[in-house]
Amino acid sequence: MVVSIQWLGGAGFLIKYAEVCIGIDLYLSNSCMDREGNLKRLVPVPVDPNSLKMDFLIASHEHGDHLDQGCLTDWFSDDKRLKLIGPSITLASAKDVPEDQKLRLDRGDSLALRENITAHGVFCDHGEQSPDCIGVLLVLGDKTIYFTSDTCYRPDLQELTGIKNPDVMLVPINPAYGNPGSDGAAKLTKMFSPKMVIPCHYWITKEHGGDPAEFESELLKVSSEIKSTTLAIGEEMIV
Repeated sequence: MVVSIQWLGGAGFLIKYAEVCIGIDLYLSNSCMDREGNLKRLVPVPVDPNSLKMDFLIASHEHGDHLDQGCLTDWFSDDKRLKLIGPSITLASAKDVPEDQKLRLDRGDSLALRENITAHGVFCDHGEQSPDCIGVLLVLGDKTIYFTSDTCYRPDLQELTGIKNPDVMLVPINPAYGNPGSDGAAKLTKMFSPKMVIPCHYWITKEHGGDPAEFESELLKVSSEIKSTTLAIGEEMIV
């Protein structure tokens, strides 16, 4: 059975498998922008947020571009079956989500979401900005997708997560807020040796930065065997 991955900008993805739809770190509002215009959204929202029909929404941590406070109320009031998955601090930050629609996933935890669909919470290093931020390994039938979440480069990350050779790796390439930038993201990719890597966490705000062409250039310096796929915002691919 195939897995569909759709990039919705920033760090956000929709993943579909066996008629189950999983959102990860979706940011489809402009709720992060402050009165001075900082963190202003630079690109249009690729889909109508209220048109999404998700079964699960994973938020790796509580920052507003990963836990979209501008959309949460509508998403969870409109669909009582939708479950929010995330670490403890993130769930506590989602005050508009009913408690019976929350599922905790801390580092080292696993959740069986459906038959042949499991989410594993793994270590990531987002520093003091978000001490319980998680990476996520999704096992979908015989496919594995590793979402690193916001993490700095560190040489022991593979050892700390226990992940090796995922089918797809989703890695941030922005050099701000503790994330690795192109060079660090390329080193992380080589470390985990996925069959395919998709760069993310860029093109949403000017403060984030990030350049997919630069990332591909850096990846070629450390590995010529790993396939890098740069998606357009809203583009969907089958793996």
